[in-house]
Amino acid sequence: MLTSVSMQLNGEYIETLIEGYTTLDVSKQELLSVEQKTEEIGIADGSKFKYRRYEDREITVEFAIEGETRAELMTKLTKLNGVLNINDAQLIFNDEPEVYYIGTIKGTPTVDFIIGVSSDNAAATGKFTFLCSDPFKYSVIEHEAQQSIDDPTTIILDYNGTYKSYPKLEVDFYSEEDSGTALSRDGDCGFVAFFNEDKKIIQVGDPEEADGVNKYEKSQTLINQTFSDTSSWESVQSIWSRNTGILYLEEVVREGSVGMNISTYAAPSNPASTSARVLSGARSNIGSPYINYSVSLSASGRNNNSIRVTAVITSALWTSGSWFLTGYKLLGSLYIGGQWHNVTLKTASDRWRGTTSHTASMSFTVTGLSASQTVLSGIKFKVTRTDSLGDGSGTLYERGCSDLPIASYEASIPETYMLGPTSYGSTTGKYHGPSISRTLPVDAKGETGAKDFTFSYKHKMSMGNGDNMSQVGGFQAVLIAGSTVLGGVRVQKNQNGKSGKLNYYIKDKIVYTKDVDLTYKNDTFGDGANIVITKTGSSISFAIGDDTQPFDDVTIKDVVVTQIAFIFEKYSSLTPLTYNGLSWVKFVKNNCDVYEDIPNKFSSNDVLICDCENGEILLNNVSSPQLGAIGNNWESFYLKPGINQIGIAYSDWVDSEHAPTFKIRYRERFI
Repeated sequence: MLTSVSMQLNGEYIETLIEGYTTLDVSKQELLSVEQKTEEIGIADGSKFKYRRYEDREITVEFAIEGETRAELMTKLTKLNGVLNINDAQLIFNDEPEVYYIGTIKGTPTVDFIIGVSSDNAAATGKFTFLCSDPFKYSVIEHEAQQSIDDPTTIILDYNGTYKSYPKLEVDFYSEEDSGTALSRDGDCGFVAFFNEDKKIIQVGDPEEADGVNKYEKSQTLINQTFSDTSSWESVQSIWSRNTGILYLEEVVREGSVGMNISTYAAPSNPASTSARVLSGARSNIGSPYINYSVSLSASGRNNNSIRVTAVITSALWTSGSWFLTGYKLLGSLYIGGQWHNVTLKTASDRWRGTTSHTASMSFTVTGLSASQTVLSGIKFKVTRTDSLGDGSGTLYERGCSDLPIASYEASIPETYMLGPTSYGSTTGKYHGPSISRTLPVDAKGETGAKDFTFSYKHKMSMGNGDNMSQVGGFQAVLIAGSTVLGGVRVQKNQNGKSGKLNYYIKDKIVYTKDVDLTYKNDTFGDGANIVITKTGSSISFAIGDDTQPFDDVTIKDVVVTQIAFIFEKYSSLTPLTYNGLSWVKFVKNNCDVYEDIPNKFSSNDVLICDCENGEILLNNVSSPQLGAIGNNWESFYLKPGINQIGIAYSDWVDSEHAPTFKIRYRERFI
């Protein structure tokens, strides 16, 4: 049962995770402790203030927990230990649902047993304490402020927090669609900057980088393809070739087809599953011996007119000296959704002695629901004897039960899409699947190919949600130079388990490999990884997030890439990975032989994020510290309570029609 102070731990109530757990009270150290440092100066009165700081916050939670038996109580306490075994957890309390704290368990939780030392039932109270080394609380909602309509060079926001907050600064560069030829370069930009009223500045790029024939040439975006909606592939498939071209592993058979697949679903507002104990400790009507019965139900798999229900019935003799030996048979019957469902509680060969619990379970589908229905009511339970011994012990007459809350039906609504396989073909004994390839468009000078470049793409790859460890498959991203392979990336899962291999290769040689987690929503590819391959002369680097692997190979110095390719793989007839797809592809030719040898820092469709909390710069979600100015005021660039006015700037040679868009995202922070 949820209370006014129940706590969500990383988004889940403990009451939901552990049946019989209840939050009783919470002390959140509402007034923070402050440490102040002063210094006495000679014989002067008073002292000189040096600094003050807020000390750690402690949050103490008092709880009650109960079970059917002492053994069940101990099992639940063990589970509670597991639930609390987490660092820097997000804590949200029902009396402050609009904010969260960040805490880790401190010390040893205490437990006082109420009942259970010598009796059948068991309950306990206790308390545990979270240490919040970050003593502040944060708004659950992340706020976003954009440029003022009246003055696009300014962002004005009303910050309602009571303590300074370090924002995330975002710049979205001009969006340009790829039509099959090199892009116009209108979205290019040399630098961007944010500055506050205290003249603190965050600058990224080179403000002295100019544009035009008199100084620096353009790096040129040759490919910029986004696969984000149901029609993305249909509108561009004519400029991509299918199941042709060169691959790193030529033994992979190219067959099958590609199309737009669902990448993510919109999160439903209702819980996917619910549970409740609908009957607790009901004593049989006939003895001796007497038997206690409890019924717990869980519901999941909701659709528009039905739901899957699992029932767990627990049976336990009333006293430790009781027995219910062979020959006796019990049948449990549960009425729910207009039908009776039966399960055997005890067979003739079972021997019951003492107060040990015995469980039986069954699952069934309840139909005839309306989409808006949120409760199953009218539930009944009874137990009958099905042997012919005649004494009736253990019989429970029909008993009304509590209601079972269920989620209302909300259709799974696709939120984002990606390009991926719609069929893999039918080859056996080999890896196989569809491939796509594209020849690079000519650049501004009319030349084909790129010796120096930045090749980036976003790739999602994982098993499905559930027990999918047996899924296998692969993916290749290939840079092609004429009739040979310059290099690329391969991700492969070739056996049962949760991990696969990530390989970087140059020509026909693997130069780097590591294990990667490919479970559902894994940290690397689960939500889509931005992979960037950059080549300048003989140097080439591979980057995912903040992990960059550089290499130097003189044999590739003058190699010209003319084509890119991707392939989505499965092995033989084995089940492929649930998610394997591309969200976008970008290829920028650097150092075009038109003007001078210096590329612009930013181009169309780039997304830049500057995190003032930790001084991190991400370009297309890849760590790019080299773009930041040495004198950036990271520690001093924060939002203050009240009205904040933030100025913006960008390269003066970018016209207003193609100017980048600036945003500030932040959470309010409270003492």
